Amino acid sequence: MAKLLFFNIPAYGHVNPTLAVVTELMQRGHHVVYYNSETFEPAIKGTGAEFRAYPNSNTSESDLAERINNLVDVTVFILEESIRLLPFSLDTIEQEKPDLVIFDSIALWAMQATRLQNVSSVASISTFVQEGVSGMLEWRDYLNMLQQAFTKLPTLQRLRRQLVKTYGSAIFPGKSILPCKGNFNIVYTSREFQPDTPYIDDSFHFVGPSILMTTRKETDFPWDLLDPERTKIYLSLGTLYSNNLEFYRTVFKAFSDHSAQFILSVGRLTDIHELGLVPDNFIVQLTVPQLELLQKVDLFITHGGMNSVNEGLNYGVPLVVVPQQIEQVLNGRQVARHGAGVVLAGRPPYGRLDAGDLRRTVDKILADPIYRLNAERLSRSFHEAGGYQRAATAIISWLD
Repeated sequence: MAKLLFFNIPAYGHVNPTLAVVTELMQRGHHVVYYNSETFEPAIKGTGAEFRAYPNSNTSESDLAERINNLVDVTVFILEESIRLLPFSLDTIEQEKPDLVIFDSIALWAMQATRLQNVSSVASISTFVQEGVSGMLEWRDYLNMLQQAFTKLPTLQRLRRQLVKTYGSAIFPGKSILPCKGNFNIVYTSREFQPDTPYIDDSFHFVGPSILMTTRKETDFPWDLLDPERTKIYLSLGTLYSNNLEFYRTVFKAFSDHSAQFILSVGRLTDIHELGLVPDNFIVQLTVPQLELLQKVDLFITHGGMNSVNEGLNYGVPLVVVPQQIEQVLNGRQVARHGAGVVLAGRPPYGRLDAGDLRRTVDKILADPIYRLNAERLSRSFHEAGGYQRAATAIISWLD
């Protein structure tokens, strides 16, 4: 039996793909000790792994959400967390003496600790590998990022210098901080869907979406309200962007007289009463059992988080991507490149949606079967990649 340490970040999009992998590793007789903030304790314990909270674990997904619209702010957050958590990670690895350390690809502190301790490592990559990808960004995106970065650069440089002064320059193995690479890298999509980049080498293993129903929290849903005779469209902005009343009112305006039936997940932080009059063709829920629902719908309108994109395409559902930040823009553009959906409001300021454009786009996708066929093609590539079982097998083979 091998002992594995797992260091992750407080974000469902980065945790959810790992739950099935950890469940499989535990079932195969290995012991996983999993570090994250206390918010994720129930989900992680549900895998059978041993959960441990980071020290002074006040950082939550909501803290990360406040910065997520600005990638420079996210980088500042990662560097600050590395200053805080790298000493802890070093001590933990020294005391636990694991056979292997697994870390999320933006858990910089864990990658740095494995390099300093010379411990074998696996990176868990729940996004596209964007390093070295060309042709995905437009001049407007670059301008927007430069505007965001300008006032933050002194802070970035100060934090980086602080880490280098304490631990040496080797803790930053390349020009870019992210993604954090391990000796071995698991990517939760298919090679077909990943944008081309020379950065990818033989250490990257594409396993497809990591999906296991039993790792998700049970959610009640009024299944009897679904009309089997009507086209069904699911809408969700995920966990970080769900409290967006303007988006919900726009979709009501776009589809109140549409012949399809719409299922809208508004998130636990949204007061449904603030939405106003809900059209008769809408089912509005705080949360939904997304994996089950996606198997019953004809179209998914999503913010374009990688988890949502992977889960929609896993079931062959075409997508309308309404991104809220740059990473989701890139995800949506890759969906569009493969002809499996369309991106709307994909230029800065991201996410500002026109009701007429949304309705015309939805009708276009529903009328043209090529979108469904391309989504089903990507679905086949996902399933052929092997999922969480292939990921667990690859990790175990690295141990040997």
